[in-house]
Amino acid sequence: MVTSFIKPLFSVSDDSVSMGRVILEFTHDDYNKELGKALIDANNDAEAIASFLNEYKDSPATLRSYAKEIERLLLWCIHVGKVNISSIKRDHILAYQDFLKSPSPKKLWCGASISRLTKDGSINTNWRPFVKGLSGSSVNKAIKILDSFFNYLVQTNYLSGNPMAVDRRRKRRNNAQPKIIDRYLELDEIRATLAAVAEAKNHKRTNDYQIARARFIILLLFFTGLRIAEAASHCMGNFIQREGNWFLRVKGKGNKVREIPAPDELMDALAEFRIQTGLPSPTPKFREKTPLIPMKNLTKPISCRRIDQIIRWAFNLGAALFEPDEPQKASKLRLASAHWLRHSYVTYLLESGASIKVAQENAGHSDIGTTMHYCHVAQTNRHAETNALSLTNKFKD
Repeated sequence: MVTSFIKPLFSVSDDSVSMGRVILEFTHDDYNKELGKALIDANNDAEAIASFLNEYKDSPATLRSYAKEIERLLLWCIHVGKVNISSIKRDHILAYQDFLKSPSPKKLWCGASISRLTKDGSINTNWRPFVKGLSGSSVNKAIKILDSFFNYLVQTNYLSGNPMAVDRRRKRRNNAQPKIIDRYLELDEIRATLAAVAEAKNHKRTNDYQIARARFIILLLFFTGLRIAEAASHCMGNFIQREGNWFLRVKGKGNKVREIPAPDELMDALAEFRIQTGLPSPTPKFREKTPLIPMKNLTKPISCRRIDQIIRWAFNLGAALFEPDEPQKASKLRLASAHWLRHSYVTYLLESGASIKVAQENAGHSDIGTTMHYCHVAQTNRHAETNALSLTNKFKD
């Protein structure tokens, strides 16, 4: 159970303060609470939050994301709204949405992107819940998570109603509008990044292993469309061979298992990486435990945050190759994150001739409507279509 994960931005005391103790300091009328009817073992908001988060204990990336958004809301409730979860109203939600766009006072709410805890487990006093105000898409993501949270509390009879239900109805209407996917990279931008990474061997702060790993990460994400949480949590043994074809078996969102066909170029990149790093064979052994993206010792995986840092480092190197002649491409690469490679995967998979159904299954989209935001194409053989995805064949440039 997750029972204590929040330290208020403005401490009630100098000691580490549990969520439950903080909420009790700000108890209000609890008008929305279904007293005596809850289907969860929760006597207060802290225990109700812990119950909700415990539902995601087997999905660490989702747990972190949900905990972060609930933590932010709770801090706002305590220090700005002067309410708690059981007394928050619709007007509070609207005010909180505005706050997310521009937390104020800025210096008290915003700071560098650092860990909330120090290495010894104590609270990092320099931590802040925001780096800066959230973009429109980030606000929408936060609100969607909180909508799920409040809906859970209603369904378990902890709360009488969901103060965000109006947003949910509005969201259904907006879903009818077309969505344009533009956070993806063009092939020349990916190639430039790979070239820049290769040239980084001349930099004093890099070594051969870092270069090889960075290149492999880029190619792995481009040729599989993995989420970085999936890349960080799987092993080399998740590559499986069937009738001469290679697949990457992945457990993704909602613990759903999918098998992503691995194109020849990816298997070549995998073999090159394994040889460069001293692994005993160019292809993985059956159920091999080596992390998919390992540390230099090859026994432990690197974190999601480290994957994103490596990708952003590589994109910045690639951006430098486009300056000053192509400033738009340079600035685009400097804004890009690892997730853009996932968008690139679906985009170019479809452009290479794969069907919408193949793209949906490979990407692990639960709703085919998500995949259809990219484009519409006809359905053909799944593995052959995926194998057509290439950085060298000139299907589209």
